[in-house]
Amino acid sequence: MTHQVPFGLRVVDNTFVDIADVPRGNKCECVCPSCTTPLIAKQGQENQWHFAHASRKVSGTSKDCDFSFFVSVRMMARQIFETAITIDLPDYKYSLSKWRSGLNFKEDFLITKATTIQLENCYKEASFGNCIVDIMGEVKNFSLIIYFTHPNRALPSHLKNPRYQQSGILEIQLDHTHDLFSDRKDSTLRHIDLLKNFLQHDLHSKKWIYHPRKTKLEQQASERLDAKITQFQSEKRSQPSYKPQHSHANNDADPYLISAINSPVAPIPKRTAMFRCILCECKWEVVLPGKPTCPKCHTHLYAAEINQLNE
Repeated sequence: MTHQVPFGLRVVDNTFVDIADVPRGNKCECVCPSCTTPLIAKQGQENQWHFAHASRKVSGTSKDCDFSFFVSVRMMARQIFETAITIDLPDYKYSLSKWRSGLNFKEDFLITKATTIQLENCYKEASFGNCIVDIMGEVKNFSLIIYFTHPNRALPSHLKNPRYQQSGILEIQLDHTHDLFSDRKDSTLRHIDLLKNFLQHDLHSKKWIYHPRKTKLEQQASERLDAKITQFQSEKRSQPSYKPQHSHANNDADPYLISAINSPVAPIPKRTAMFRCILCECKWEVVLPGKPTCPKCHTHLYAAEINQLNE
């Protein structure tokens, strides 16, 4: 799907500009940042303002332009970040799991909570490890790497397992930025203002790829998980095991034992008891007799009675 180009590259100063900040028509003196084709600023009364490519026959076109929308948005986003803006960051939650004795033990932990930061000393198109990133900035005592992705630009594998682990790595997805401009209700707002607000406050588009505290917190979570597994295994071993008694009819069978087995069993009175799941620590109330099934684990295998309330 082709989307209208919201930003152009002004040739005279090599700066990305909003459609509202240039003269109309070919006087805008801008080119497409994707294919270098001269652009025309369309600023009509009815349709949404946008840049349009001049004829493909115009001198200066280097190739077909298939990605001009996302390229223009990404280039303008880089330029916005160079102004040292504040941005909202999402929380970063992680989960560690280990399989033991056919069971999956899980430990969830928080690496960093949602916050607002001031990004300073930003450099665009910076070298980080084995790839070029969009933004490299500073937040207090650590650096933050930002990489923009969209349907035609995936996250490099080098950023998923960085060699330099003192920097935070954040992905900002531009996939739905065309909705910012097509769905806007206030026509007086410039594209650049809408994009800046998106970059600053939209949390759904942001995703943590790496955080400097992840390694330490993951090790601590692993230790807690091992302790939980050890406790579970210890409590399981301490539980009494009941073996059903089976009678085998033969000539040497004890007549009193046979009589006891065949005697009618008195009904067990009902009572209410509290149970705890050794696996997930969940507590619940059960009417006995019956299987005390854990409402979270959906099994009675790890239920242990902790309190009894007789009716």
